[in-house]
Amino acid sequence: MESVTEKNEKETPIKLSESKRAFELDVIRGFAIFMMILHHTAYDFRYVLEYKNLFTFISGNCLWFWGLLQPFFLCFFVGVSGICCQFSRNNFKRAMKLGLVAIGFTIATVVADHFLDLGCTIYFNVLHLLTVATLLFAVFDHFERKKTGERQSRGGTLVLLLIVLGSMFLSNAIPTYNEVFKNGFVFILGIEPHPDFAFAMGDEMGIFPWLGVFFLGVLIGRLVYTNKETLFPRTPKALRTAMKPFEWIGQHSLLIYILHQPIVLGILYGLRAIGVLP
Repeated sequence: MESVTEKNEKETPIKLSESKRAFELDVIRGFAIFMMILHHTAYDFRYVLEYKNLFTFISGNCLWFWGLLQPFFLCFFVGVSGICCQFSRNNFKRAMKLGLVAIGFTIATVVADHFLDLGCTIYFNVLHLLTVATLLFAVFDHFERKKTGERQSRGGTLVLLLIVLGSMFLSNAIPTYNEVFKNGFVFILGIEPHPDFAFAMGDEMGIFPWLGVFFLGVLIGRLVYTNKETLFPRTPKALRTAMKPFEWIGQHSLLIYILHQPIVLGILYGLRAIGVLP
């Protein structure tokens, strides 16, 4: 992350010292990714390797996980991604990078599902959501600067607040499904498709209400991280050291997200092949 004064904003950025880096954002994102890896590993044990009695508390139809724990960590992950827009000098470039990865991810899962019939196809999930949200913010940021000459203004902050509230309202106003939505892809908007048109997917994530969570993060970043520095500069060294693994995961979250499932499945199948797993 970089800190730039108004005077040299368009010049070479100045890197923050380690003591000023907003490490807490990486830690939060890293912990959310870690919990996701645990969940996917439990899912692989239960449904891919068919160990039905293992990890039932974080897989399958466990209501407390799907209804409470998973949304909790997703809120942190998506919200932190919104906050990080405050630190990025080029959100258009950031959105393009995410978009290319998301498209590649979809292609890879479609191909894998076609040949292996794993039911793992992903058309629109958190990567696609972050692509759309980051692109929308980049457009918003561009026009705000063009109109006010500033990266953030009171009017822009008010618009962001309205976006958050509007997204939350839409998520409650749109129907679950009815005869109007005769297409399975309405799930992209956060609408549950009619059972006659739904199809199997490995993962999914609707634009609403999660777009609101992302822009809530943008709003927090704008109001709280005005100096683009950590809020906890005096964190004890021992605590920083203890949090380093999660911080590292957070710093490499995109790569870990892409690679973790092939690696986990490779390890599990390998252990089964050598007889460690029955």
